[in-house]
Amino acid sequence: MQKIPVYIISGFLGSGKTTLLTYILEYCKSKKIKPAVVLNELGSVNVETHLFENENVFELLNGCICCTIQDDLRTTLTTLLDSHIKNPIDVVFIEGTGVANPLEIVEAVASPSLVHSLDVQSIISVIDVSTYLEDQSIFTSKTVRDLLKNQITGATVVVLNKVDLIKEKQLKKVQDKLSKAIDADTSVINTSYGRVNVEELLQKRAKMTVFSHYRDHEHDHHHQHHHEHHKGIKTITIQDIPPVSRKQLKKWLTSLPEGIVRGKGYVLLKDEQGMYPFQYSSKQVHISRFSRNKSMEEPCIVLIGRDVDIHHIQNSYTYQLLSK
Repeated sequence: MQKIPVYIISGFLGSGKTTLLTYILEYCKSKKIKPAVVLNELGSVNVETHLFENENVFELLNGCICCTIQDDLRTTLTTLLDSHIKNPIDVVFIEGTGVANPLEIVEAVASPSLVHSLDVQSIISVIDVSTYLEDQSIFTSKTVRDLLKNQITGATVVVLNKVDLIKEKQLKKVQDKLSKAIDADTSVINTSYGRVNVEELLQKRAKMTVFSHYRDHEHDHHHQHHHEHHKGIKTITIQDIPPVSRKQLKKWLTSLPEGIVRGKGYVLLKDEQGMYPFQYSSKQVHISRFSRNKSMEEPCIVLIGRDVDIHHIQNSYTYQLLSK
């Protein structure tokens, strides 16, 4: 049986992984390519299922597939391969959490029970260029700096996303700093909103011999320290949310502490019918509309950040959203 190509999408919180993935899936649809998608969330709720309607999606919640639920990933991929017999797929995309080390995901994919059926084509690392230099500074925790280093050095192609948010001079600084952290043969693609040349992005760039070398020599080290890149990272889920105005939501999100780097969810807006999904990262708020009636869904907000005071967040939510 021919191996199924696998692409791993990594990147720090809010870098634009999901936006890139949805763009790739649009390309697959246009080319009549049948994908399967494995989505991983740190929290207990996936508030982005509306982005993957009519897609063959496997969800892994409440943990990170690069460590704490790595066995669940193997089980999920085994299930995927079993279903492939009756419903053939052409490609698999795995999107890790924003704190995942992609090489540890490769380790799961390359396990003995799967390696003869799956073929890792590329590890795609997405970088938010508007925050990259700040995240790499000495004032950022070593945990975050090490995580970003792992995501970049483990990549076969790096996507510099959100170039529209910075000036050319800052982009040049990002490129110069990045060039010192990656191999000379690692491809770099600049973009905004994840809009890339998908055909170029999906070229095969990985060699399993490299990953086998990694697995044999680094296995013990990573399993001793695999919780380190989660240190200080917290997920806050807020439910029972009354209708709010657009202005209220944007003001509250942009006033959150610097440690909150990612927000997403769906809310009911005052004086507007239906449920509205929102995305928050890089101090930018985007509110859109569900493609179909989501009246059965309950409003939910998920925030992800590092070294944040959960009680402070809850108090600000109560004061700014509930008291108005």
